[in-house]
Amino acid sequence: MQTLIDLAINLLFQSFWILVFPGIFFITFLALLWEWIDRKIYARLQNRMGPLHTGWRGILQPLMDFLKLLGKEDLTPKKANKRGFASVPIILLVLSLLLTMFLPIVDMNPTLEGVQGIISFEGDLILVLFISTLIAFTIILAGYFSSNPFGQTGAARTGMLLISFEIPLILSVVTPAILTRSLSIATIMYRLGSLPFWYALLLSGPLIIFLIAIQAELERIPFDVSHAETEIVHGWQVEFSGKKLAMIHLAENIFLVSGVGLAVTLFLGGPYLLEYIPHPIFQTFGMFMATSWIGWIYYTLIFMLKSVFVLLILSNVRTLFARWRIDQIVHAAWRYIVPASLAWLVMIQFVIGGV
Repeated sequence: MQTLIDLAINLLFQSFWILVFPGIFFITFLALLWEWIDRKIYARLQNRMGPLHTGWRGILQPLMDFLKLLGKEDLTPKKANKRGFASVPIILLVLSLLLTMFLPIVDMNPTLEGVQGIISFEGDLILVLFISTLIAFTIILAGYFSSNPFGQTGAARTGMLLISFEIPLILSVVTPAILTRSLSIATIMYRLGSLPFWYALLLSGPLIIFLIAIQAELERIPFDVSHAETEIVHGWQVEFSGKKLAMIHLAENIFLVSGVGLAVTLFLGGPYLLEYIPHPIFQTFGMFMATSWIGWIYYTLIFMLKSVFVLLILSNVRTLFARWRIDQIVHAAWRYIVPASLAWLVMIQFVIGGV
């Protein structure tokens, strides 16, 4: 009887983690909040106000936009592959949510080493990279399923972005994996604190490359050629409307949460801050946070503050640059970014070998 009660309680906690916090509900909240912050920063840097009237300083505007799209007419082109066209938004949303399940935000199991994600195991970094590639392939299929020339052009451009930036993305995340000797996201984040301080210099280059690559994966300016409203009428999204478009926009925002969260986790220590200071007081503080409910609030706030910092960088890049042509993007990727990521990886191997 006691075993059944323990099983029921454990199932209840697992359901809470997956559905509420730090799972689907919390991630959706972050996705809408990050969109609002991104739009406000983008507007202020252009001397505009941005979202203003819906809620406090327009904070509810992303939610209202999502609900508005849910109420719009949902159309499917006659020549489209109807099953594929209808399934793409659902697949994108599911994959984006699945990606966030690997982010270590709070310490859900104090008996394990460090903060863990809802899904966490040795080698989960490889699965995360695989899922991000699946998202890009799904976007390519979305354009071809629409049977629209603008959509297919946008899909082709997405494919070129994938080929160009997937390699530097992988090489950049391999660096912290090599330094910490682990392919587990949670373990990488936990062991970053035990590395010598000067190792931060070794991570600075891969962090910059990762931010460039994730900006391209998110199809944000200056890498938004697959949308390019003035050229191909929003590209692969041109035929989507109503509920389908609402799910796609939400999936894009959740993918933004994942990209920013991975940058924070793999390079900036995730929800850890004071625990990285090598002093007994801060080590005791870390042990207390790992076993107290206050730690949930502390870890969440630190994770969100670091994420806002990374989001500020991405929003500044989005504001400061104009859209590049697809040939310029491919040229820059293969001539500069891929060689730089390879050279940095080789340098790190020599440094570690010397140490």
